[in-house]
Amino acid sequence: MRKYVIFMSLIILTGIVISGCVNNEKKEENVLTVYAAYGGMDKIAKAFEKDTGIKIKYISMSSGEVLARLEAERNNPSCDVWFGGGIDAFIKAKEEGLLMQYNSPNTKYIDKRFVDKDHYWTGVSIVTVGLLVNEKRLKEKGLPEPKTWDDLIKPIYKGEIIASNPTTSGTAYFTVCGILQMKGEKDGWAYLDKLYENTPFLTKRGSTPGRLVMSGEFAIGICPDPHIAVMKNKDLPIKAIYLDKVIWWPSPVAIVKNCKHPEAAKKFVDWVLSKRGQEVLMEADPRVPVRSDIKPVEGVPNPKELDFINMDFIYWSKKRDEILKEWEERYQNIITK
Repeated sequence: MRKYVIFMSLIILTGIVISGCVNNEKKEENVLTVYAAYGGMDKIAKAFEKDTGIKIKYISMSSGEVLARLEAERNNPSCDVWFGGGIDAFIKAKEEGLLMQYNSPNTKYIDKRFVDKDHYWTGVSIVTVGLLVNEKRLKEKGLPEPKTWDDLIKPIYKGEIIASNPTTSGTAYFTVCGILQMKGEKDGWAYLDKLYENTPFLTKRGSTPGRLVMSGEFAIGICPDPHIAVMKNKDLPIKAIYLDKVIWWPSPVAIVKNCKHPEAAKKFVDWVLSKRGQEVLMEADPRVPVRSDIKPVEGVPNPKELDFINMDFIYWSKKRDEILKEWEERYQNIITK
């Protein structure tokens, strides 16, 4: 009898342990760890948890930091999702086998240009290069608003354009690549020769040209997402202009290979690409969305209104060292502040 009692006790205890493990696994599946290079993460995490019941633990870091950490954690990753950052870093991660393939059902609503052809990453928003102009300064100088890229190399704008240095700014590097893509490399370099004649100096950071335009020091700044500056500074005489062709790159999301919570990670990808998720992302950080079937937040352009150039990101990522070497040889005398 005693042996029977001991035997049954062991069975019950084993059941409790197994049940506890299963419950812990289910509980853990409701937690998602994200490496993020995206604005407004508190709002995004709160909305995602409300909609799915999955709690997000996020760590904010740059694309380079994320890539280095994923390389170090290759065999035992501590995060599930990489959210936002530079497209060149995602391309590198894909090449190194650090990402998991996942084709969300919501990609059917997204332009193929914003989605990796092998489905290792998907754009969730678009970083756009445009102009921030100071309307007061333009009027004082008697200058018309530029409408095309070719307008920027006209002599009338000499000394009134400010841009950033591609050796120190990722925004500037992709802007240079966009011009070379748009014009062809030979004509593109010739275009840059003329553009820099109108630019008295370059800035180290991609965000600085916008600030200098807002302060009234320059009439025109080449910068990322100029509409955001207008939305945040409605009291200033500034305007966002997107030219005849728009240079752009996607801000992607990707699932980390061998992550601990792949199902929760898939739900996050599906959610940020859904109508609801895209609306939350715009409210948290008003970038251009990847879906054109939603109404953008006031001030944010709809992607179907912009004429995006066809950027070959893999080509320009591989050519980075070569392009920057050529750039430095050509423009080594330009002052950078």
